[in-house]
Amino acid sequence: MKCVVPLAGPDIFLEGRGFKPLIDLDGDTLIHRTLAGRPWAAVLAPEDYIFVTRSDIGTSELNDYLRATWPGCRVVTIPGITDGAMLSALAGILMVPDDTPIIVDLADIMFDASDLKTITFDDRLGAIIPSFKSQEPIYSYLVIENGLVTQAAEKRVISNNASAGVYIFRDRKAYLAAAAHSITHRDELRFKNIYFVCPMANGLIEAGYSVTSPSVENVISISKDFH
Repeated sequence: MKCVVPLAGPDIFLEGRGFKPLIDLDGDTLIHRTLAGRPWAAVLAPEDYIFVTRSDIGTSELNDYLRATWPGCRVVTIPGITDGAMLSALAGILMVPDDTPIIVDLADIMFDASDLKTITFDDRLGAIIPSFKSQEPIYSYLVIENGLVTQAAEKRVISNNASAGVYIFRDRKAYLAAAAHSITHRDELRFKNIYFVCPMANGLIEAGYSVTSPSVENVISISKDFH
């Protein structure tokens, strides 16, 4: 299993505060505290992490920190802002071997999820998207029926199941198929012309995969502090 962390969005550097992932959080950095608290952190080696950063804002400080904190990790640097996290993550997805589960972690929501310490995929499971209860329009939302996701939307409150900002795909093939679907249906799935990760669930469902959404607890939304 590999974990791709896109750190290339427009808010990655905050005027007066520096790089958002390096902001101090009770003596730790935001990025380390978030990733170290994931239920699968104990089974991932440092070299299982792939970070995607931007070169146009001078990310050497951030890149050096990532390499020192996760020795052997891959840091993929892209030249500038893309049209969304779905596309930025692709730079890291391409580094993942075929048939390897991929966690895309936006690293902006903390949570507890003991049920996710072990992650397995059956023949039809395309993705696992942890969620929590909310109706705030700053989040992505999932419709869940009989334990399976039937619809996903960005910044539209179509249910009370908000995405926790982590997306676990069965493999690179599933991710690419879902990304292609989002591009084909961009007029309905993008938000403000940006490709987000959550609506990719619609592509997996259309392709015949199932998508599950286990509940998480003790949610702390870091992103709310920057809205």
